[in-house]
Amino acid sequence: MILQKIVPLSEQNGIEENKGCFDMRVVHIIPTLESGGAEKMLIDLLEEMKKSEVTIEVFVLSDKGDFYSKKLQDLDITIHFSPINIVYHPLQILVIKQFLNNNFDIVHAHLFAPQLYIAISKIIKFGFKSTLITTEHSTHNRRREKKYFKVLDNWMYKKYSKIIANTEGTKKELNKYLPNTTAKTIVVQNGIQVGEYINAKPLKRAELIKNYRENDILIVMVAAMREQKDHETLIRASKLLPENYHILFVGAGERINNVKEYAENYGENIHFLGRRSDVPSILKACDIFVLSSKWEGFALVAIEAMAAGLPVIVSDVVGMKEVVDGVGKLFEVGNENELAKQILSIKLKTLKGQDFIGLKNEKYLLYNIETVSSNYLRVYHEAILNYE
Repeated sequence: MILQKIVPLSEQNGIEENKGCFDMRVVHIIPTLESGGAEKMLIDLLEEMKKSEVTIEVFVLSDKGDFYSKKLQDLDITIHFSPINIVYHPLQILVIKQFLNNNFDIVHAHLFAPQLYIAISKIIKFGFKSTLITTEHSTHNRRREKKYFKVLDNWMYKKYSKIIANTEGTKKELNKYLPNTTAKTIVVQNGIQVGEYINAKPLKRAELIKNYRENDILIVMVAAMREQKDHETLIRASKLLPENYHILFVGAGERINNVKEYAENYGENIHFLGRRSDVPSILKACDIFVLSSKWEGFALVAIEAMAAGLPVIVSDVVGMKEVVDGVGKLFEVGNENELAKQILSIKLKTLKGQDFIGLKNEKYLLYNIETVSSNYLRVYHEAILNYE
């Protein structure tokens, strides 16, 4: 089997790469490069990590819904797409095993399929010697609802030298589920390219919704169309808001048709913008940000919204509430009445001013991607030293 490879721009243009002494070779393995939260975090992280003396590559199990490979290519980061091109396929184990014989210092897994395949390939005869790291992106997953998965998960996580949890809540939930992971779990909170959102130029509001009027209020939710995100609660809340309040959904996914069908009974003030590459400019053009997830590891997009200057309202779930603590508003999961109440509690005259607590506090500055990258690299160095 031959891996499909996207070659860095330097190689395409015949430019000799810097042959300086790199501290380590790192490969990140992820199911897809779709426009999800884990994928966006990885792209921002690698953009910053690229500035350090680290050689970085990315291995992707499937090109389905590819959204970020062009960005990585522009960053001169080599991407390998598995020829299997199906995320959940047992032959991925052999492909990964073959690929990881290329002597990487660090193999970093993101999400379940890579976590499992890498762990299995590690024990195959003549296995690679790389140090294994994984990031836990969420406080919950469906496997934890099934007792038989606990045995598999317990075995799998034992193969990793370090587990990076993106919040204290994520760490707490993982360690409660698998106590043996406690000693190796480290919290490194996610981050964003802060300036990208602070300095974004807002789109014209009339470009976002048809028949826009001057006094219209735009509520935006940026999230993949998955069951976890619970778009339906915000849709139900729209019925409890004045007629000049509009709901804008940014994102795509497997439930897009279900959510659109659900919204048909709730009037014309619900708008689907699809998958977009200009999210910072969309956020800058809106008035309020909402995220109604049933569970969440970090809610990176809430930080992006804060950096763009928006009041933030999120569901009261572990992982997310600590991110917006002191700067945002919470509502009970699935409770459209409470959500509508929180939306209406925001004083419209201060939306763009400095009176809203989220704008005054500037908590988003704590989540600068530079700090995140430094913390990740520190974990890598410690893991390699311990491994040796």
